[in-house]
Amino acid sequence: MKNSLLPKTALISVSDKAGLLPFVKFLHNSGIKIIATGGTAKAIRSGGIPVTKISSITKFPEIFGGRVKTLSPYIAGGILGQRDLHEEEATKNKVGWIDLVVCNLYPFSSVAKNPNSTLEDKIENIDIGGPTMIRAAAKNYRWVSVVVDPKDLQRVKKEIEGGGVSYDTRFYLSKKAFGHCAEYDSKIYNVLSENNTKDSVLRYGENPHQKAFVVGYKGESRGMPQSKQIQGKALSYNNYLDGDAALLCLNEFKKEPACVIVKHNSPCGVGVGKDIITAYDNALAVDSLSAFGGVVALNKRCDVSLAKKLNKIFFEIIIAPSFDKGAVDLFSKKKNLRILSLKKFSSSSFSIKTIAGGSLGQENDVSALKEKNLSCVTKKEPTASQVSTMLLAWKVVKHTKSNAIVVAKNNKIVSISGGQTSRVDATNIAFNKTTIPEKCVVASDAFFPFKDSIETMAKFGVSAILQPGGSIRDKEVIEACNKNKIAMAFTGYRVFKH
Repeated sequence: MKNSLLPKTALISVSDKAGLLPFVKFLHNSGIKIIATGGTAKAIRSGGIPVTKISSITKFPEIFGGRVKTLSPYIAGGILGQRDLHEEEATKNKVGWIDLVVCNLYPFSSVAKNPNSTLEDKIENIDIGGPTMIRAAAKNYRWVSVVVDPKDLQRVKKEIEGGGVSYDTRFYLSKKAFGHCAEYDSKIYNVLSENNTKDSVLRYGENPHQKAFVVGYKGESRGMPQSKQIQGKALSYNNYLDGDAALLCLNEFKKEPACVIVKHNSPCGVGVGKDIITAYDNALAVDSLSAFGGVVALNKRCDVSLAKKLNKIFFEIIIAPSFDKGAVDLFSKKKNLRILSLKKFSSSSFSIKTIAGGSLGQENDVSALKEKNLSCVTKKEPTASQVSTMLLAWKVVKHTKSNAIVVAKNNKIVSISGGQTSRVDATNIAFNKTTIPEKCVVASDAFFPFKDSIETMAKFGVSAILQPGGSIRDKEVIEACNKNKIAMAFTGYRVFKH
């Protein structure tokens, strides 16, 4: 038979022992040496067939309850060595060739299907050495045959009887082996993911004609899926998005009482204050019109006094670490209002978005800007109060859809403009949507490509600007600031949010 190879040594390590003994007896009668792992060797011996225990090849006992038994250069080398290139090296290192590998894996699937199996049971039934041997043999199919399916034993037996296992059969067995390992790993991934997630089908997606679902992960990251819903309608797809946007922005404020109001996945109001009521008042004052139907996120306990204020406006969701009983009683009058408690929010370190034909992944933006990071580039330097207010505005612009402009004064956000296709439009909207007091500061999520936005801000009496810098026209922009006696500082990096 063309390109046929007659095995001289076979390695047997199987969980499913169907058809094993007749096949191994055939191998022995054919003069093929048999090596086997502990449990398999015991089964072979019970059939009165001579077998060499794998520990006599590895020169090392099976350890850790069988977790380590085949991970050895004597095994991997015996399977992987290229017979036309590595013969001398194998002899030098006393590595014997293994020409036939019969292996199937720990019964992970059947254990996982058992409703009484624990996570630890599943973990212990994840095979390590088996996939290594199988993949090694499958890779080296030019010299090695690998059998993972008991149904293929007869095919191999027939070809050995005919003078050797053919190239076509070895290649067929190789492909099947790789598929076996891939299916095995996929099953492990799916089962462990199921154990670590909580899936829910949502009423619909962004629009009623779109299907949607949410997957909540168990682990360090805690957000909307891990919140406790105290009352209200089931959360929608848009609720999850807006709630997450609110919590991400709120997470910028670690100590001081803070409130974030989000609409359409972007903040329309952000406020800080000496107490949580003041923080809410400051957030609502930014854009009370847009706040209607939005999501409110608080980083302090919601008491009855704040609940009375919140109840005056229609909100979709109110999120806080906790609520006074009286506050919950007040909210209960609005049956559809969703009240969520989340004691601790922790963002994931990575985000993934699917696109047509693939996926995009990136680290989440956990950058934190401090005063020492600022570089003043104008003749006029910002005051301490302006710096403090600019840093507040930067926390907000970081979470506002690009292009974004945030206006603030005396540690209060005055106006937020985001999601525009030009920085000029973002600037005009920010300064025309509300009354802008003089001596405000401005934060921009990216550099100004032209001086036009600076000239617009000058008309409104802006006193200081915070931006990344890096435009080829930085000099022109700086000159416009100097001309209008505006202080400008560069951060050195942008905070786009698409």
